[in-house]
Parts: sequence; C-alpha cells; structure tokens
Amino acid sequence: MERSQLKKDNMPNIGVLGSGGGLRAMIALLGTLVELKNQDLLDAVMYLCGVSGSTWCMSFLYQEKDRTEKVQVLEARLCDTLSKPPCHIQEEFTIATQAAEDELFSLTDVWASFFVYPALKLYDETKLSEHDDSSKNGKNPYPVYAAIEANQLGKAGENSPGTWFEFTPHESGFPSLGAFVCTEDLGKKIKDGNSQKRDEKNICYLQGLWGSALGSVDANKKYLIDHLKEKFRKLREHRYAVGKAGVLQGVLASVPFVGTDYTSVLHRGILLLLQELHVRASAGEDCKRILRQLKEVLKEENSKYSYLKCYEISETLDLKSWEEIMLEFAELICIFEKELGEYVWNVWQLLWKTVTCICYWIWGYTNNFLYTDSKAQSTGLTNKEFIHLIDAGIAINAAYPLVLRPERKVKLILSFDFSDGDPFETIKKTAKYCEANNIPFPEINTEEIKDIDKPSDCYIFKGKDVPTIMHFPLFNNKNCPDKIKDFRDTFTTFTSSYSEDNVKILLKKAKMNVSNNKDRILKEIQQIVSSPKEF
Repeated sequence: MERSQLKKDNMPNIGVLGSGGGLRAMIALLGTLVELKNQDLLDAVMYLCGVSGSTWCMSFLYQEKDRTEKVQVLEARLCDTLSKPPCHIQEEFTIATQAAEDELFSLTDVWASFFVYPALKLYDETKLSEHDDSSKNGKNPYPVYAAIEANQLGKAGENSPGTWFEFTPHESGFPSLGAFVCTEDLGKKIKDGNSQKRDEKNICYLQGLWGSALGSVDANKKYLIDHLKEKFRKLREHRYAVGKAGVLQGVLASVPFVGTDYTSVLHRGILLLLQELHVRASAGEDCKRILRQLKEVLKEENSKYSYLKCYEISETLDLKSWEEIMLEFAELICIFEKELGEYVWNVWQLLWKTVTCICYWIWGYTNNFLYTDSKAQSTGLTNKEFIHLIDAGIAINAAYPLVLRPERKVKLILSFDFSDGDPFETIKKTAKYCEANNIPFPEINTEEIKDIDKPSDCYIFKGKDVPTIMHFPLFNNKNCPDKIKDFRDTFTTFTSSYSEDNVKILLKKAKMNVSNNKDRILKEIQQIVSSPKEF
C-alpha cells in the first residue's frame, strides 16, 4: 500500500524515537529522517522525541522553519560541518570562560564547551524557544527533547515518572507532575508568578545538557578529569608558543588586568603555575613540585602574604585531606586576586569553578521553577531551590516515557535504536517502566530479542489496547551482515569525530533501515487505521 492511499483524516498519531548514542546517534537519526522523507513517510509523523545524541540532530534541524522540506539540503550541510578541521582550543576556552560568568555554571557548561562543541563543530547561540515557528507550522513533527532530574533519579529510580523532564520550544517541565514553565523562563527564579530577568540558555548549552552522558555517574570522574587535563595541556602549549613570540594575545589578551605591570612575565608565570597546580590537585596528583616552583617565582616578594600562604600550604600538604587542600587553594586564589588587582584572569575563574563542580559532581544546575510554589506542594519539589537536569539515557536511552503521555494519543511508535551494546535494552527497560506505572505497552517476547549480537532490522510488538512498537536496531543482519561487531567497534559512543567517508557510511546504513521496511511501516499504519479506536 502506498502512503498516498491513506486518508489524512484517519492517520494515527505517529511518534519517531531517536535514542542516544553520541555523534553516531546524531548522524544516524539524520539519515533516518532523510529516508523517511524520501519514502514519503515523514509528513505522517506527529512527534519526534530524542535522547542524548539524537537531540543534537533535532536541534540542528529545527533551526530551519521548513525543516522537512529541506532535510536533504540539511544533510549535506551537516556533512560539511562535521568535516571541518578541528575547533581551535582557544575558541573552546572562550565559550567555557563566558559560561563561567554565570552563577548557574556546572559541568554541563564544561561538557558543552569541551566535548559537544568540538564534536559538532558548531556553536549554536539560538534559543529553543526561537524554534517555535518551525514546530507549530504543521509541516514538521513536533520536537520533544528528553532529560531527567538527577536527584529524583537517585531517590525514586529510573521507573519513577517524576524523574523525567521534557523540553519543547513552548514549555519545559515534569510531564508526570503536570508541572511546566515557558521554555524561555526555564532557569529563572520565579516567585509569586514573577520571574527574574535572565537570558534563556542557548542551544549549545542544551546540547551539553541533553547529551551529558557522564552526568551522575561517579565512575566517569577520571574520564572527565583526563579530558580536561588534555584541554589545559593544549592551552598551555598554545600559550607557550605565543610567549616565545613575545606577544600577549589569544585568551590572555582578554584578561583585564589593572595596570600594564600585571602583564609582566612574573605575573603570567604565576597564573600558569596556579593553573597547573589546580589541574594536578583536582586529579589527586602530587603538587609539591609545582608549589616549589611557585615559591621560587615568589621568593623576591617574600614579604607578600601570597608567598607566606604558599609556604604554609607546602609545609602542611601531607597532613591534609583532598577536600582541605582544595579549600586551601581557594584561599590562596583570593590572596592572589587581592595582590594582582580587582580582575583575575578569566580562565582561572573557569578552572576554579570547574574543580568545585567536579568535587561535588554538579551537572545541569538550574533554578527550580517550583521552589516555594504553594500550588505545587504535591510534586514534592517545592523545597528544593535547584534542580539538576542530565542526560535521559542514564535512565532509559529512548524517550518512551514522553511519547507515551496519554494526551499525546500515539498509536504507532517508530523506535530507531542507535545505542551501544544491547540493541534491545531500551525496549526491556521501557516494558518494566510501563508495568510499574500501569502504562499500556505491548508484551515483549524475550525469546524474540535474545540475539543481541545479530539482531534483525525490524521488530514489531503490538497487542490489544496498546500502541504498536516498531523497533529498528542501527546495525543488523540486513544492512551489515557478518560485520555488525566491526561497525559497532568503528562507531563508538564516545568517538568525537568521524571522517567524511564514515559519516556517509553511517547515513547509508541508517537509511537502509527505513527503505527496507517501508512496506511494513505502511502495513502497520493501515492496520491501525482499520482497527477500532480502543485506546
């Protein structure tokens, strides 16, 4: 049956899910949407819901008002963007140091600046609320971006509806609690219905939030610290290269020191040593050598309190815990700030805030719009001044809890799974979630999905009074027979860049999952149209 044979008025609500999976998911979702368009199926989709890497694709596409009409053009644009040379380390630090000026700075800003931006090679300063025109014109599927609240996850677990948070261009909030705020007001302090003046976070930050796969996982601290150490190493190399030329430029040129004497070699040396001191301290490494060098630089100014404090820290270093050492270093910074003038190098501010956030593992730091709201007592969130929003993939790597909201009345879900590892994990987790919360969901035959190493390209789960689920593993025995493991090893979740050839290969594999199953999708639509509307 052709798509044109189905009457528009009878078309069921269809939702497309794009799972997480980093850059792999972003590229694969784009290929999926392009092929849905090629097969004349995309116009039938009402909702497009994404987690993690899939949200990167969605936010890239929804900058265009008539996205579905231009999806092929956007494919070429994305390929060009991802094929650009690596971002300059200075640009990454510029974004990060600007973010560090915000009182709500967290590791989400760090992740957005030093991982997401270099991976996407695009700094998107637009706001999500500005995407409303492309979302309400009826030509594009309505975008729903998924996140979870870290404290709720820790307290109630992944099967708690209150854990899930959704973003749309119009409103953001906790769908299971019926608690929303206009997206442009998210992050503002709200009291008695009035909100503070505060700029809406841009898409680059949100891409970091939606794709913050490290959030709330303490085991990933070493990975993040190593990643940051590498960034600061590159910055030091850039700075020393600049220094050899005898010119103060780049990131250092933006430092608003008071008086020209503070741009001396002495003070630049102090700042560089302080930077290395805190990078090493945050990683739990030995700092004695750096302290000796710092004292050597300061020896001619031994009357200053900074020298005395540095001497005191070095003498008692072995007697203090890591937390106590970090507090001592914070005090040392305050001393240097007073001695060097009112303004301190902005990279230093970034470094200290980052170290603090690593200590307390702070991600997605956001003002809670429900705080002290007497009308929202039942949510259990009114006593928390802040909420912490992180990657929804940590709970379920597909936005089933959002697309299954009863008011959305979705009858057919096309689930495109770009996950690493078990291609059926999202289905199995969702089945447990729905069982725990009495949400209609088809029964999952575990025998049918037991072969995780050689999955087929399409699985259909349906039943009475439940939505039909069509599940498409990215790599399968149809689009890459006998090479599934090779493709999984090549396209890993934390790969931060792909060659142009690999981008095109990934797009092709994703498209095959649609083109090879076009008839099956149309058949399921027709069966839903012809069946009694029972749920």
